[in-house]
Amino acid sequence: MYTFKRYDLTNIPITYFRLPNRRHLAYARYGQPGGVPVFYFHGCPGSRLEGRPTHESAQSLGFDIFAVERPGCGFSEFASGYTTLDWVEDVAALADGFGFERFGIMGFSAGGFYVNACTFKMPERLLFAFDIGGWGPVGDEPALTAHLMPLDRFFLRRASSFGFMFRLPFSLIGLAARYMSDKGFAKALQSSMGADDRALIIGNDNMAHYFRALVKESFRQGNRGPADDAIRCYRPWGFALSDIDYPTHIWHGTDDRFANYALAEYKHAQNPRSTLVTLEKYGHLRMATIFEDILASARVILGEQAKEVME
Repeated sequence: MYTFKRYDLTNIPITYFRLPNRRHLAYARYGQPGGVPVFYFHGCPGSRLEGRPTHESAQSLGFDIFAVERPGCGFSEFASGYTTLDWVEDVAALADGFGFERFGIMGFSAGGFYVNACTFKMPERLLFAFDIGGWGPVGDEPALTAHLMPLDRFFLRRASSFGFMFRLPFSLIGLAARYMSDKGFAKALQSSMGADDRALIIGNDNMAHYFRALVKESFRQGNRGPADDAIRCYRPWGFALSDIDYPTHIWHGTDDRFANYALAEYKHAQNPRSTLVTLEKYGHLRMATIFEDILASARVILGEQAKEVME
């Protein structure tokens, strides 16, 4: 039986940042204020609440984590016609607003997609980049379709059509998170889970509570924001992984069914400078239990960078 803390997700402060174009982003802050800045990118559907399990480890290891909600998710303002690379501009503006010349990034699930966008467009500003159980370019590489669950193949087909053809079925996820119990929501999705995730979420009320809460919060403004966020994942990304010149750290479980391990292998093969950390028999949701290991790895990376500067 796995253990997972019961987090109070109701009293986490929300902060807003006004972008140069006057649109606002919402975020929650975890870890040690004034520590090494890290931007955390949530999954899809996801929200700022997803970053809560990083808090204690980030405090002890000296990281200041900003879990930023993408447009239309949680409290962040919706943006029509938004693209993948627009997110990079938003993150850069947020960093500029805080005076961060360089910073780390980490993204879980669909957040890993946006990590790759940042390593493509602004590698010079990054201290490190972690793609954790991340999504792959299924809209660019047809061969990856064979590794998708039936529900993802369903959404992939609809992502190329009009938005409402995607939003309507996708909205059912938000309705389920809103009206079902924690356990009911977890059981409704268990057909998309591997053995490790089923053992973690079905047998652990705390994980079921956390998972439903972060998904429910994503749909706070309705389905338009989360659905558009998902459409961007299924459609062509707008850049090639082979054009990334950055040492991305890819952490992925072999029992992941939400984002198959084959996606990690593909990304690793496309980016020669990447490192693939293979987590044997780990599922997708178990990534939320290993942030201490990931942040400890980030500390090692920073230490190595400091040595290189001194040499």
